[in-house]
Amino acid sequence: MNAAEGIHDEPSGRAKPTILVVEDVVLVRLVVADQLRQLGFAIIEASSADEAVRILNAGVPVDLVFADIHLPGSSLDGFGLARWIRKEQPKVKVLLTSGQVPSPGPDGEVLLVKPYKYPELLRRIQALLPPG
Repeated sequence: MNAAEGIHDEPSGRAKPTILVVEDVVLVRLVVADQLRQLGFAIIEASSADEAVRILNAGVPVDLVFADIHLPGSSLDGFGLARWIRKEQPKVKVLLTSGQVPSPGPDGEVLLVKPYKYPELLRRIQALLPPG
């Protein structure tokens, strides 16, 4: 997969859950992706909701999408991406984050509010994913 289609780790035997990190701010995306890799997750990175949709439509196995709600330059924001995932990929879990919008979101989503601590991020991810 080239950079335009997302940066990802090849999951080896799908033993570890795969998280698609969708964040338009490059430094934030890199830091979050690195931290999640260190926590044992396989990571795919996307800079927009449109890119995330292309990755998911390509059949790349993803267990959870962790997305910011503000995704400039996309046809969807994070809330729209979550709605699309619930409709088109209902087995994929979604965790949304924002530093600017209070929780809950328009569809009742409970957001992980930035700045968050990584133990809280891990706790929220583990609550969404089945034990492996």
